[in-house]
Amino acid sequence: MRRPIVLDDAWRAAIQSRDIATLARTITAIERSPEFLLQLSREVFSVQPVSSIGITGVPGAGKSTLLNQLIKHYRQAGKNIAVLAVDPSSIQTGGAVLGDRLRMQDHALDDGVFVRSLSTKGQLGGVSETTFITAQLLKFAGFDRIFIETVGIGQNELDIVRVADVSALVFIPGGGDYVQGIKSGVMEVGDVFAINKSDLDGVRALEKVLQMEAHDRENKTGFVTTVCRTNAISGDGVAELSHALETALQSSQALARRASQLRAFSELLLTIELRQHWLKPFVAGERGTAFFADLERGKTQPADIVDAFREAQE
Repeated sequence: MRRPIVLDDAWRAAIQSRDIATLARTITAIERSPEFLLQLSREVFSVQPVSSIGITGVPGAGKSTLLNQLIKHYRQAGKNIAVLAVDPSSIQTGGAVLGDRLRMQDHALDDGVFVRSLSTKGQLGGVSETTFITAQLLKFAGFDRIFIETVGIGQNELDIVRVADVSALVFIPGGGDYVQGIKSGVMEVGDVFAINKSDLDGVRALEKVLQMEAHDRENKTGFVTTVCRTNAISGDGVAELSHALETALQSSQALARRASQLRAFSELLLTIELRQHWLKPFVAGERGTAFFADLERGKTQPADIVDAFREAQE
């Protein structure tokens, strides 16, 4: 039986000393209990915001290997780094199935690096609703940068803007995915465009397309999007990518995104409160049971549940 997490002084001291076991247990509790998520929220927003950086892009772009190099770069600068590797969820258990931690084993023994796989919980946007509060927990723990790597699901990665202050959108030369990305609007989530595997044929053509897109965005929004060439194996271009991300973190767009994230998370907490204390009791209660019995017998329609719920509150 799992020991409950008690948010007392001992817990705060363990978190702020970046105790791995306490961090792991707390993240597990976040994923398992909506009630705990609300309790934790009262604790972890007391600190000044630390920056979070999203790493997203097409499958096979080498995101995890590139992130491995970014961790190395930041650690050489003396920064403590946390990584949330958001993986597809298991149909049977709901847990993460890829385990991108395996590609970051260079840092397995480094006390200044914390890596955790999270499940998408089946959400198509590439992140789960608990990712934002988990990142905030890691900020509360005193990590200098939090990286959030998404699963890489092509055209459905827009949700990364809900949890990361800025994002690098990773491409590889020689494929058609970037064209589809431009068409579908995925380009909008990238504050920095990174062309990984830049030793492959087609890099110049891809770079030209991305620079045109960046120029078009600057004309429309005033935000400068940097295009970087990187090689995740050799580490070439990683310093330039880091510089571009740090510059983006100082932009007004990053500040506006943070404000939007806080509002969205506040609305999520309200939704959880309504779901736990109003909707679930109704569904499991006498009136909800009666409604579903009538629905099964064809005496009512699905939309009538709204009227039944409203009547139950009167």
